Amino acid sequence: MSTVDFGYGPGARHQDINLDEEKCWSLLGSSGIGRFAFLHEGRINVFPVHYVVHRGGVYFRTSRAGTIASSVPQGNVALQIDSAQPQVQAGWTVLVSGDARPVEDEALVTELFGLSVSEPWAGGVRDYFVGLAPTALTGRQVFLA
Repeated sequence: MSTVDFGYGPGARHQDINLDEEKCWSLLGSSGIGRFAFLHEGRINVFPVHYVVHRGGVYFRTSRAGTIASSVPQGNVALQIDSAQPQVQAGWTVLVSGDARPVEDEALVTELFGLSVSEPWAGGVRDYFVGLAPTALTGRQVFLA
């Protein structure tokens, strides 16, 4: 296997900054749309989801009969969000990794509906909540200086 030189060596204008946990949570709480990555039938799947950050966890709605619901509970899943500003050649990304489980506590489900978790874009009934309990949270900001 060969390696590729992307030109980010000495003198490169590429800059990246690791974001601290507080900044990652702030960005995670500001978005509401992310990509949920999980394993289903031996294959990695990545689906867009509308989510909410609540009490140190990440929650989203899906279909009870869908691919995500049939794949949880599951450890080692991830939710990734990002933003790009091409006009200034900058952006950031946040990745939260952890364990996904169905939300079975009815009081919490009622709370989550009250938090205005956005209506999912996919059709059909989406009343099955999944919670992601973070075990790792990382982020970076990238830009050309």
